[in-house]
This record gives sequence, structure tokens and C-alpha cells, in this order.
Amino acid sequence: MLQGKKIHSTDVLVVGAGPTGLTLAVELARRGIAHRVIDRGSGPAIGSRGKGLQPRSLEVLDDLGVIDRILAAGEAGLPLRMYQDHEFTAELATTTGSGPRPGIPFPDLVLLPEWRVEKVLRDRLAELGSNVAFGAELASFEQDAEGVTAVLENGEIVRARYLVGCDGGHSTVRRQLGATMAGRTHDDQYFLVGDVRVGGLSADAAYAWFTEGGGYLAVSPLPHADGVWQFQANVVPGPDGSVPEPTLDIFRELFTARSGRADVVLDEATWLSRYRFNARMVDRYRYGRVYLAGDAAHVHSPAGGQGMNTGIQDSYNLG
Repeated sequence: MLQGKKIHSTDVLVVGAGPTGLTLAVELARRGIAHRVIDRGSGPAIGSRGKGLQPRSLEVLDDLGVIDRILAAGEAGLPLRMYQDHEFTAELATTTGSGPRPGIPFPDLVLLPEWRVEKVLRDRLAELGSNVAFGAELASFEQDAEGVTAVLENGEIVRARYLVGCDGGHSTVRRQLGATMAGRTHDDQYFLVGDVRVGGLSADAAYAWFTEGGGYLAVSPLPHADGVWQFQANVVPGPDGSVPEPTLDIFRELFTARSGRADVVLDEATWLSRYRFNARMVDRYRYGRVYLAGDAAHVHSPAGGQGMNTGIQDSYNLG
């Protein structure tokens, strides 16, 4: 099948250009290790998705040379205002209040949407002389004792010493390895998430509403995003198992019902999505010369940006 076709060689083929793949690429690039990063998307991803960077991830990003850009783009210390059935119950601080100290140089969560983290890492990668090949989707691969031969959907062939699947929860690499993820999926509820412009709500805090029937809704202003907030709400499947599609109208209905705030305006949705809670993990990260990292290896509740943070740390350790 490969006879007569030009084969491009590299040391490491990184599949996926989210925070996981980009962290790995930066780590490889600064060490002078030949690599290539491919992503099936036509361009950089949009949407806030994971939006919090935890202390250890900040240490990693400091070592990669991007912490100043991360801190300038993000925000720390945004409190969380909590409500029960429209009634205010508490305001929670999200900082330790102790400041940097030996062993913990970045003690507080930094709020920053995932797409902006990716941009910072792409810019750093470019400074190191590398880039992402967008629109390059992995079709198949085979490995032997010396390396991995990958075929892309466009017919290109890449020969690498190692291949790393950083291609998310629906990983093509994991599927072709035949690796399974043990754990559980919560089928009793879905979450709707998106980025919308919010008017009439003070942006000096994030907000969460809980209802007696188990309803949950949260909105959080995104830093330096000109009035764009991340929206999250749970929805329970109907008797026939149906779940509403994420739309701006559904977001508005849920917000008014759960917050009781008819004066708040939601508008201009730039990203809409839907997901289920999963807690699953592969039994190992390495399969010969193929590795899995980030969501390709383990999926979590989105609370605290677990997926983005564990992915960054996976790749830093692997690199």
C-alpha cells in the first residue's frame, strides 16, 4: 500500500492540537526533538470549554515560558455567588489569600478559557520554530519495533519513532488501538454549555443557582472577553430519552426559570455544546510506541477544568 509513496519522517507525531497536544509540542520543540503536530480541525478551536488553570498547571506553564502571558490574559480571585431557589445563600472566595510561598508559587486558580490557553501555547510553539498542521486528520497507523507509520486522510504518510494520541475523548488513536476506558457514564442527565453575551448581571463574580428538583445553572464572565460569559446547566432526558439541543432560546428559558432574573439578557451565542458526565480511564498510557494523553486517556467531570489541567500535566511529564 505504501510502495512508491513519499514518507515524511519525524521523531514524534502528535495527534491533536488542544492544550494537551500543544503542551507536548512545546516541550519537544524547546528540547530540539523533531516532531509534527496534526489536528483534524480546519483551524483553532473556539469555545471556552475548560476555563480554569490550577496551581500545578501554572507551574508547568511557567517552565514552558508562557506564565506572564497566561496571567495577563486570565483572572484570579473571582468569587462565586450561590443561590438556592432564587435566594442568595453564600459568596465563596476562590483565592487562598496567602499569596505565593515556597513550593507553591501560584496558589490560586486562574480563570482563562481553553481557546486562549491554546493560542498562548501556539504562539510559544511558533517562537520555537514549529506549528500546527490543521486540516490533517489521522486515518490509520501501524507500529513495529522501530516506530509507527501513520496515514493521514489526505494520503500523506508519516513515519515517526513515537505517536502520541492527544485527540480528545473521542480519540481516533485510542479507538484504533482497541483500548477501552473503564468507568461510568451518568445517563440520568446532560449538561448544556456555551459562550454567550450577558447583559444586566454584574461581572464581578461568577454565579450558580440550585433548585429543589436538582436543577443547576451557572454563569461565569470570561476575562477580557467583552461581555462574553460561559453558561452551564443540567437537563434531564425526557421519558423518550430525548435531550434538547443547545440553543440560545433554551439557554434563556433555563436562565430565567432557575435564576428568577427576567432582567438579565442573554445574546450572541458564539459556541454551544452538550455533554454527559463521564468518569473513565484506560488501563495504561503506553501501547508499544503509541501513547495516550489527556482526554484520550481519561475523561472527568468538567469541574475545575480537570480535563485541561490533567492533559497539560500528562504532556509535560511525557515530554
